[in-house]
Amino acid sequence: MALPLPLPLDHPTLPGLHLRRLRPSDAAAFHAAVTTYEIGRMLFMFPTDWPLSAAEAYLRDLIPRATAPFRLAIDAGDGVFLGSIGLVSQNPAELAFFLVPEAQRQGVMRAALDGLVDMVFAHLDTPALQARVYHDNPTSMAVLRRAGFVETGTTIGTCSAQRAGAERLHSFVLTRA
Repeated sequence: MALPLPLPLDHPTLPGLHLRRLRPSDAAAFHAAVTTYEIGRMLFMFPTDWPLSAAEAYLRDLIPRATAPFRLAIDAGDGVFLGSIGLVSQNPAELAFFLVPEAQRQGVMRAALDGLVDMVFAHLDTPALQARVYHDNPTSMAVLRRAGFVETGTTIGTCSAQRAGAERLHSFVLTRA
């Protein structure tokens, strides 16, 4: 049985940075991020023509969830949406994440990932977390490795809604310590 997620979750090394439940007011920023090619091509389900109304409905469905699938907002403490992180499936527990370009390369995702990992292992009954990353996303692979995830192999598989065909995915896992 899942415990309520402790949100917002502040990160000790980046004051003000926290994970919080998505809000309806995040829909426009979420939509703008996932429909841009640079971000959306690294995700599995958001085509460039995904309508804002679909983003609003997607968030309405995810906002009340405390078990997978769920997505959380990454926020600098001022309500500004910096990105999202969460579990896209429960069995296996698979995570997904992204940041808006302005928040990239500042340690934000590492802090958010650390916070999510701590929260998931403390409150959800899962033996491990998994992630799949496209071959041309070395930054996300590096973030996962720095957080203790181990690469377990590659597959050719599921294509992003913004890619033309199946591509190589790197699989990562972090087991409960």
